[in-house]
Amino acid sequence: MDEGTNTNSHRQWEFFADSIPLILCLVDGQGRIIRANRTVERWGLGQVSEVVAANPSLHELLHPDCKMPNCPLSEFEQEAWGSLNNGHRSHLEGFDPKLGRHVAINVQPIVENENRGLGEAKALISVDDVSELDRSEKGVLCLKSSLRLCIVQEVAKRRQSEDVQARLLTILSRTPNLIGMADANRNFFYLNEAGRKMLGLSEDASTLPSLDDCLTEEARQVLIHEALPFALAQDVWSGPATLITQDDHRIPTNQVLIAHKRPDGQPIGFSVVEQNMTAWVEAEATLRRTQEELQRLSGQLLDIQEIERRRIAADLHDVIGQSLSLIRLSIDNASKSIGQGDTAAASDVLQRLSGKVKDTLAEVQRVSMNLRPSTLDDLGILPTLSWFFREFETTCHQIRVSKEFNVKEEHIPPPLKTAIFRILQEATANIVKHAGADKIRVAITHNDDTLALIIEDNGQGFDPTSLKTASRQGLGLRSMQERARLSGGSCVLETVVGQGTRILAHWPTAVLAGIPSR
Repeated sequence: MDEGTNTNSHRQWEFFADSIPLILCLVDGQGRIIRANRTVERWGLGQVSEVVAANPSLHELLHPDCKMPNCPLSEFEQEAWGSLNNGHRSHLEGFDPKLGRHVAINVQPIVENENRGLGEAKALISVDDVSELDRSEKGVLCLKSSLRLCIVQEVAKRRQSEDVQARLLTILSRTPNLIGMADANRNFFYLNEAGRKMLGLSEDASTLPSLDDCLTEEARQVLIHEALPFALAQDVWSGPATLITQDDHRIPTNQVLIAHKRPDGQPIGFSVVEQNMTAWVEAEATLRRTQEELQRLSGQLLDIQEIERRRIAADLHDVIGQSLSLIRLSIDNASKSIGQGDTAAASDVLQRLSGKVKDTLAEVQRVSMNLRPSTLDDLGILPTLSWFFREFETTCHQIRVSKEFNVKEEHIPPPLKTAIFRILQEATANIVKHAGADKIRVAITHNDDTLALIIEDNGQGFDPTSLKTASRQGLGLRSMQERARLSGGSCVLETVVGQGTRILAHWPTAVLAGIPSR
């Protein structure tokens, strides 16, 4: 190996050996630690020199004074050495309550013919703190904290051999983040495999770009005027950035910039980590669209409630209110007749009043049934639909209804009965108001796969695109679709001008099985 290559290797080692956030240990054939990096100190497990002198096992290093029977780490260590003797790697990942960290542990054998300069070392152990990565899945805000812990600021030690350096670089090349090293002028002299792929560079590219060339103009200005001054003053900076690839594609990232300085404070280079934030940006956009959809649906719900309140108010005022006014007037007249001793007239008024009270009670029952039929809870959906169509045909005698109920009462969970009734109620109301139909077909079918509600009319139909510009006319359809969706199904409308309208709501059988009965 020529002097330039050796210098570059040591330069890379200087950046990564002790600054890598993983605990790295070399162990002998008895599983005792004979070398360790300075991450041991940053984890509060003791000074490197003391650890090496104590010659502990991995369990003794991570769980000093452990009294736990059947400790998972101790069991893993025993299994790992069994696998190690067969030349196999071992891996363990999970939350360690003793350390208070979510860790990933790898045990990798060292091939004997590659064991140059490593003495008695038989295996390389890496312990990675993936707590921040684990928590990052629960929120974007945790990501910045996890990235700040990815790279530390200590100068790499020069004691390790080139073989160990190569293994460290292999680990870095496997990470999905862009990791790069640049000189004081921000020209990259190392980019890991993920970084080259992210920027669209070939694996064998001999010339690497500068950090500035990999950023959009806006991100470059942030780098020059904010990130660099802050990193040079505080050692590390973290914030959003946007990479630009070779084919001019933009990639949103979270950037961590670490400044490496001489004792006099002059920069000697920079380490860079770029976390691809595309998935997070898309998730945020999806969340924003969902929030907007919820706001729209909330507005529609208020509109529907207001329409229903106006209908109820009209029923109460126009029919029940007038009937009660007449009843009150009749009672007043009967009272006057009795006061005047004309009992015959009072009796006549009260007899006529009985029929009026009966009609008013029937109207109150009609309004109540429209709000929620008691038969739906007492008898079920099929008797309720029979009652509904009897009332419908009495009121709209010019429309003929054909019914096909290929379903049993027990096939429909109670919560779904309300959804079916309301969808049918809304659909028939729309047919009466807008369709101009004289025939309606209603079918409820059930098979192994789905429960379906079909409502068809032979009316005039309409152009479905007109609903986009007539929002109030579309409230009925959106209400039916929302009822179906919230109950685990879906609702679609098929219509052609002059050829009638068909509404199909269906629920998968698997969904029906998961709806609790009440």
